[in-house]
Amino acid sequence: MRTASLILLFAALVPLRGTAQPVAGVVVEEGTGTPVPGAMVILRDSTGTQVRRVLTNVVGRFLVLASDPGPHTITVERIGYADWTTPSFEPRDLAQLITIRVPVQAIALEGLDVTAGRRCEVRPEEGKATARVWEEVRKALAAEEYTREVSRYRYTLVRYRRELDRNARDTIEETSTLLEDQPAAFQSFPIEHLVTRGFVQMVEDSAVYYAPDAGALLSDAFLDTHCFGLRQAGEAEAGRIGLVFNPLEDREVPEIGGVLWVDAATSELERLEFDYLNLIRSRQLGEPGGEVAFTRLPDGTWIVREWRLRMPHLERAIGGGLWRTGYREQGGLTRAITDSRGRTILHAETASISGVVTDSLGTGPPTVPVVIELAATGAQTVPEEDGSFLLTGLEAGRHLLRVQRPLLANWGMATPSEAVAHGISGEVSHVRLRTPSMADALAASCGGTPRPGGTAAFLGRIATAEGSPARNMTVVVRWPRASGYSPASLAAPPGRGGAADAVWSLGRDGAFATATTTTDWRGLFLLCDVPAGSRLRVSVQRPPGGDPVLTRTYFIPRGVPAVAESLIVPAAE
Repeated sequence: MRTASLILLFAALVPLRGTAQPVAGVVVEEGTGTPVPGAMVILRDSTGTQVRRVLTNVVGRFLVLASDPGPHTITVERIGYADWTTPSFEPRDLAQLITIRVPVQAIALEGLDVTAGRRCEVRPEEGKATARVWEEVRKALAAEEYTREVSRYRYTLVRYRRELDRNARDTIEETSTLLEDQPAAFQSFPIEHLVTRGFVQMVEDSAVYYAPDAGALLSDAFLDTHCFGLRQAGEAEAGRIGLVFNPLEDREVPEIGGVLWVDAATSELERLEFDYLNLIRSRQLGEPGGEVAFTRLPDGTWIVREWRLRMPHLERAIGGGLWRTGYREQGGLTRAITDSRGRTILHAETASISGVVTDSLGTGPPTVPVVIELAATGAQTVPEEDGSFLLTGLEAGRHLLRVQRPLLANWGMATPSEAVAHGISGEVSHVRLRTPSMADALAASCGGTPRPGGTAAFLGRIATAEGSPARNMTVVVRWPRASGYSPASLAAPPGRGGAADAVWSLGRDGAFATATTTTDWRGLFLLCDVPAGSRLRVSVQRPPGGDPVLTRTYFIPRGVPAVAESLIVPAAE
C-alpha cells in the first residue's frame, strides 16, 4: 500500500462587480468612545440577508458596499462580547462617516458550567453553555475565512513531511519545501464532497486524509452532520474551554471528531485537535489525527499559523492482516507574512508586536507627534497617521513599550504611558497605548492617580530668552498660610533616568507660607495637589542669591488637573 497524503487547495480573491453604494464608518465602545479594532461588520439588506462583511481596522474604521437601494442594517460581532445591530438606514442617505456605538457587554466564559454542555447537540440552542462557546468559536473561524477571501497578505509557507517509527517517537526521515508568495495558508477540499464521501478516501490504492478549514467547520453541511458539547480542561489546558464535536451516530463514512480549544479569559480560539473516526477496526490503525493552530494578525484578521496530520503507514502482514510499520506526519508552518507594503508582519523565528496609540482621551489618533519606544533597547518607531504601529524581528519574551511625547521628552520628564507585551516567536502580540497629557505626567510625578479632588499640580519651567533651561536658579513660592496648604517635599518631576532629588525647603514669611528649591539642569519645579482657587507668587533669583530677577503671580482655576507655565528670565547684565 502506498503512503498516505494530504490535499490542500489555495484560495483566490474574487473581485467585486457592479456599482455599489459605499457605507463608511467607525465602531467605538459606548460611553468611552474607544475604537474597536478587529470587529466583524456585517451589512444586511431588508430581508436580513448578508450583503457584505469586513473587519474593522486598528482604529475601528470600516468600509462596506451596498449593492442595492433600500433599508439596511449593520451587525457588529466582536470576540468576547455580545453582538450589536444598528437601526435600519438607507445607504444613499449617508453623507459622512457613521459612528456605531456598541455596548460593552462581555461574554463570560471563565467559570462557565462545563457540565451543562456535556450532551452532544446539533446546532445548540441560543443561551445554552455550548451555544455560548460555539458563538465565540464561530466568530474567530469567520474572521479566518474572511482573511482568506480578501487575500490581504502574502504568505511564505514551509510544507514538511516526516516519516516516524511505529510508535511515533523517533523521526526516521524528514523533508521540507519552501513555498513563497502564496495567497493563503491553506484551504481544505470542498466540504460537501467530504461529508458525502468521508474525510478519508481511497484513491486507487492510497488512503487520502483531508483536514477541515474554517469554512468547512462553519458550513451547513458540517453543522448538520455533527453535534457539539463541552469538555473540562485538564492541567495541560488550564484556563481553556474545549468545544467538542463528533459525527452523528448514523454517519457511516470516515469522519472526524475533536475539540476546539478556546481561551476562557479572552474567548479567542487557539487551536483545533481532531481524530479520524469510522475507519477500519484494527489496533494497527493507531491514532490518526491532526491539529490546526490559529493566530490573530494586527488588523484583526485571523490565520492558520501551523497545521499537521498524523497518518498510519500500513502494509499487508503475513497471514492477510495489516501491520503498522510507522506513521507519516505531514503539515505546514506559516514562516512569514507580508502585507501590501512589503512589510513582514509575522516571522516564525521572531516575535512581532502590533498596537495602536490614541490621543490622551483614548478616542482617536494622537493629536500631537509621538514616538513608540522599546524600553530595553531604546529602539523607536513613529506610528502611522491612524495611530497604528508594528514592531517586528523581536526576541521572544517580555517587552516594555513607552509612548514618548516630544514635549515631555524635551523637558526631561518621564513618560507615564507604558504597556507590557509578551513576545512569542511566530506570533503577533497586541497592545494599546494612550498619549500621555501633561496632567497625566504630573499626576504620575505626584504619586499616581487618583489625586485629591479639587486640587491641581503646578509645574514651572524656568528658561533663558533663547529657550534653554535655566539651572541652579533659586525658586521661592509664597501663598497665604490660612489656606492650610502644605506641599509634598518633591520639588521636581522625576526624569527618564529615575527619581528627582530636588526638594522643597518650607518656611514662613508673616501671613504667608513659603517653599524654596533650586532648579536642576531642566529648569523645572513642581508643586503637587495645590487647592483650586489658590494664588501662588513665584520669585526667581540667580545664584548665589540677591534680589529676584523675575516675579509672577498665578491663579489655580477650578476643574483643571494641571497647570504648566514657562518663566523667561532676563539676560544677565
